[in-house]
Amino acid sequence: NVEMPLHKARELMAQYRQTMPINLPLPEIDMEPPEPPNVLVDAVSLGGPLDARMKPLARHVLVKDLNKVGTRMKLEHPKTGIFGNKAPMGLYALFDGQSCAGDVGPQAAEFCARNFHTKLLERLSKLPAAQADEAAVENALRGTFEDIDREILQNFTDIMDGCGAAVALLIGDHLFTALLGRCSAVLGEMEQAGRCSSHPLGGGSGQLTADLPRLRSAGGKIVGE
Repeated sequence: NVEMPLHKARELMAQYRQTMPINLPLPEIDMEPPEPPNVLVDAVSLGGPLDARMKPLARHVLVKDLNKVGTRMKLEHPKTGIFGNKAPMGLYALFDGQSCAGDVGPQAAEFCARNFHTKLLERLSKLPAAQADEAAVENALRGTFEDIDREILQNFTDIMDGCGAAVALLIGDHLFTALLGRCSAVLGEMEQAGRCSSHPLGGGSGQLTADLPRLRSAGGKIVGE
């Protein structure tokens, strides 16, 4: 045992107290949420069913801050890769009950409008942080359509109509588009002279060959075979 005056012991312990974790400053944690995309979005639909009592055949979805919705639903996506630097996220979609291979109606379009963003957020939340790239987002979009399609066929057999879709997903400075059925998408670009040029993004070309087995398995008939 070593004996020393109390004041000397306090002097020796002072340096250790200062370096103890409890006395170190806490690291700064950025609690500010990501900003919403700096874009102006709106939607309009013309036409529709002649019977005013029927639901509209076309449904729009404008999620102006997908980050905020994901946080509220506790579906957090990775913060790395394409989502890094607090990338703003927005989802803009059209689901059209007239642009399908089956019967025209509002039910499938309404189901997609209510559930597509949730299914997409579920897919994005499952992405590994090391694989948060463009290919992963494209696969998540494709898988979301498959999830919606499967759920309707298995759990909502009373929905007898179908719908086409045009979806735009904005993540930072990346724009992803997904088109289904006879829906199309066009990108407008402002030129230096103040004119707007249009760039078709595809769509409107009918069914893809890969979709035919799925349509047959669901009881559909392929006209023209």
